[in-house]
Amino acid sequence: MSATKKIVGSLVAATALWLGGTAYVSSNTEGYLKNYVDKTNSLYTQNGMKLIIEKFDKGFFSSDAKLKIDFVEPTLRQVVAETLKLPIDINYTIENGPLFFKNGLGMGMSRIDNNMKVSDYLVDKEAFLKMFNDDVLLESSTTIDFFKNASFSAISNKIVANVDEDKMYITPLKMNGDFNVKTFQGKVQMLVDSVTSENEIAGINAKNIVLDADITKFFDNGFYLGDFAFDVGSLSIKSKNLPFVLDEAIIHMDMNINENEDKTIDMQFKVDADTGKSKLPEDYSSLKKVELAYALNGTKLEGLLAFQDFSKRLQTRQQELMLKLTSPKTGEMDMKALQEFENFEKDMQGDMMLMLAGLLKKDSSNLAVEMKMLDKKDKESTLNMKFAYVGDEALPTTAKELEEKFTKDFLNLLAVDINIGLDKEYIANLPERFKQELSGQLQVGAMFGVVKDNNTSYNLDVNYKPKVLTVNGQDRTEMLQMLELGLPQ
Repeated sequence: MSATKKIVGSLVAATALWLGGTAYVSSNTEGYLKNYVDKTNSLYTQNGMKLIIEKFDKGFFSSDAKLKIDFVEPTLRQVVAETLKLPIDINYTIENGPLFFKNGLGMGMSRIDNNMKVSDYLVDKEAFLKMFNDDVLLESSTTIDFFKNASFSAISNKIVANVDEDKMYITPLKMNGDFNVKTFQGKVQMLVDSVTSENEIAGINAKNIVLDADITKFFDNGFYLGDFAFDVGSLSIKSKNLPFVLDEAIIHMDMNINENEDKTIDMQFKVDADTGKSKLPEDYSSLKKVELAYALNGTKLEGLLAFQDFSKRLQTRQQELMLKLTSPKTGEMDMKALQEFENFEKDMQGDMMLMLAGLLKKDSSNLAVEMKMLDKKDKESTLNMKFAYVGDEALPTTAKELEEKFTKDFLNLLAVDINIGLDKEYIANLPERFKQELSGQLQVGAMFGVVKDNNTSYNLDVNYKPKVLTVNGQDRTEMLQMLELGLPQ
């Protein structure tokens, strides 16, 4: 399916650039457009992308704008240039308000209707057109009102491609959204009715694909707050090389990033998967549904912003050093550059530790994990874990001191809650090998009081706060001695 990956990669890259530019370039003044470009560059320049106003010709009824999109980070540019012509030139004709007459009467500050062919932006246009039955056409319409709010819609034609034995069919891609062109806050939705890719060995079909995004705040370094959802109404995958067949599986994903009044950030991620009519390997044949959620809550906003900036600098430096590892003349490994890279990696470990410590806020920062598995008879097993930071608010400022503190004072820094529940009927529905192994372990655990037998289920409840351990409601602090013996003194 490598050919399919190339097709999808080309489409995603071209579509993302087209949608990003068209959605915003709708102002009828050069100054207004410049503000947009400056804002875009403040968000994305650190990621290696840059937007430039090449030309702006203002007219009474309409204006012409030409923008260039380029990638200034060498490694990224080299990768993108294999597919797209760089720099990317995009021309716009902007209809000035307050009244619009082209393509229907309307009102607003400005409106742009844009059409393009993906092949015009690709390095190997001829090869692309051989793969696709028809060129990929992209159409969009964007209107900016008098309050700097934009509404846009976009649609592609259906996409049919054939490469060797790989065949791909995608129904029209549809997008719509509303956002503020000054703050970039807003909502966007993308919909695809069906995506199919197949050959003699394997095939995949996804239906009712929906992506929703609601950006509530953008920070200058590109970090953002908001809610995101991704749904696949039906997913089917079959392959002669896979030990399972997915048939009408359902997938839903949520991500939420929110700011609290105390300048901390909560981040939640959730995945729900329903196996539908799928045929799974024997060890998982009884599985019907899985729900997995994890949350990183109460992290310092200041620390998150600093960590994001650090990560971008780290990535840039790593890419620079990677380019030096191999001699461009001989192709051989440069041992001096390799030593420089290894020293850099070692130095960054300490900096990374300090950055991670900067996220922690006493009695606020915590990591929570929840999982529920439901079998085909609707019997369930559950897992809930929470690890909270309860240590000092002020932490050491050197990597060495920080490492010593986390190592020696480990048991004073965390509070832990763990709850595991296994329905006995859920266990009974497991494959025989799993059932025997798990039942034996649970019975031994029950004998030692670690696992509680509640007639219909097995449960494990663990609560730990510094120097106090409770297991299934019983004080088991004496068990901490084994942990303390393993810690450096």
